[in-house]
Amino acid sequence: MAAYKKKIITTPRYEPKTPYITNVENPDSANSASPSWCFRYCDSKYWTFNSDEFMNDILPKLRILETQTWNEILVKANKQNHSIDTETLNKLARNRLDTMNIEAEAIVSLRLQSTHRLYGYRIGSVFHILWYDKNHGDNNTCVCRAHKRRT
Repeated sequence: MAAYKKKIITTPRYEPKTPYITNVENPDSANSASPSWCFRYCDSKYWTFNSDEFMNDILPKLRILETQTWNEILVKANKQNHSIDTETLNKLARNRLDTMNIEAEAIVSLRLQSTHRLYGYRIGSVFHILWYDKNHGDNNTCVCRAHKRRT
């Protein structure tokens, strides 16, 4: 009779791999990039715009902003364009963020004209547009109330 060989089962050695890094660019590079626009999450119920408003008010300003970097838009012109903590938004705006399943700590406000504002949030250099507020000021109907000073 033939002798049976004892079978030895070997398992490959476990060698931990280096973690996969998804973002290899400098985080500050988004601030040095020009903005691009995303309209996917525009709110169609509140603070929305029609085609005439888009062509006459919004598009010309977006074209101007595309020639600048986010650093120029948000840092150098921070009186007109700035981040707003979501806690200071109108209650309806906060509820709309919850309804649309958008979890953002801050919303960016871009000034288009005197009382016209475009609100959204940034992911990298992309600005996701949420609302167009034509009545920004010291009132209860705007996205973020601007309290007048010395009144």
